[in-house]
Amino acid sequence: MRDGSKFRGIFTDDRVTGWGIYEHKDGDIYQGEYVNDRTCGYGEYSHGNGAVYYGYWNDDMQFGIGYEIWGDSSQYSGEYNNGKKDGIGTYLWQDKTTYMGEWKNNNIEGFGIYKYVDGRQYSGEWKNNQMHGYGEFIWVEGKKYIGFYKNDKKEGFGIYYWPNDRFFVGFWKEGKQNGIGKYIKDDTVKYGIWKDGKREKWFDNEDDFVNFLEPKEEKFIFAFQCDKKKLKKYMELNESDGDSENESSKDNETIKEFKNKKTEQSEEEEEEED
Repeated sequence: MRDGSKFRGIFTDDRVTGWGIYEHKDGDIYQGEYVNDRTCGYGEYSHGNGAVYYGYWNDDMQFGIGYEIWGDSSQYSGEYNNGKKDGIGTYLWQDKTTYMGEWKNNNIEGFGIYKYVDGRQYSGEWKNNQMHGYGEFIWVEGKKYIGFYKNDKKEGFGIYYWPNDRFFVGFWKEGKQNGIGKYIKDDTVKYGIWKDGKREKWFDNEDDFVNFLEPKEEKFIFAFQCDKKKLKKYMELNESDGDSENESSKDNETIKEFKNKKTEQSEEEEEEED
């Protein structure tokens, strides 16, 4: 060809239809199926920088199931739509961090499970590559948070557990306790108000605390009324981790289940995830 590229394949009525190999002048190579001069069907695309895509195409764009690996060994396996990651897919980064879940327009969005290389794990909702919505965050040392996120930070109602049998049940803002809350340590139960992660006051009794609840907060009253035993059961703190060989299948089931349903100061302060 005049631009220096090369093509070998099948022509029908002066159009490429069937199997063909196209070598671009920049070193990229596509070999696979064509329909009316456009990639359509199964094909493999090798980039000059070492990245390779194996999978399906439609109208010159990645479409359907595919697998892509980059020069740094990062890889994605899952669904594509109009040339972008879209649907259910798994991404493995170079450092072995993994994400399994929903994608939209090349972004992590929907429900998914993100596993950090240091053992931390977040399972929950995402928006534009950030934790956003309801989710559960687990730390390898035993800490656990169940509640809501906004823009990658705890926001709204949530329950935080420390492995020395302490709980905080209450409200958060920009990653810190903020608003009314219940604090449990051993057999001691206290109710108070927090701001920017610092406790400002204790209530004299539970009735004063309940009367302080705003209408929009009353729907979480059930959690405030739970004792330590019920909180542990709710947070599945006594559940065994299970065999590592079953983790992947469990993750897949979690994603499927979600899609089907879709619809203090000092020790009282929250410890940061990072």
